[in-house]
Amino acid sequence: MAADESAHTDKDSIKRMEKGCKAIALKAIAKTLSMTMKIAQAAHERNVPCFCADLTVNPILVEWNKNVAGRLNSFPGLGNLGLVESNGHQNYKNWETMMSFHPRKDGAWVRAAKGVYELNDEFYKTGGGIFDPMPHYEEMFL
Repeated sequence: MAADESAHTDKDSIKRMEKGCKAIALKAIAKTLSMTMKIAQAAHERNVPCFCADLTVNPILVEWNKNVAGRLNSFPGLGNLGLVESNGHQNYKNWETMMSFHPRKDGAWVRAAKGVYELNDEFYKTGGGIFDPMPHYEEMFL
């Protein structure tokens, strides 16, 4: 049983772990990074694994989640792999159009291969593109 998005803070997460939750679904894209880290730290201190859940987001926010998930301890039972939920490609009609706005859309890590995102040195050096200029989104605010 995993604590879900109802664990809004580290304190909420600790309560759920004390009640028996054996994993924490981090919603890194729905919380501040500082709160996400507090929740992850509380889980780490209690030896409770975390994974990132995506809330059906666009490709850039999937990269945000990968940045968090790629730095967590491996998820139990998966060998040397973290765990991230990613379902936007299944739920957005215009997923490929949104992919065209990704500043590193051709990165080896952008698309899952047999259900696995293969994060490489370039991903970690660039943050998967989340810090790159994004003209499509920047133009929305002109």
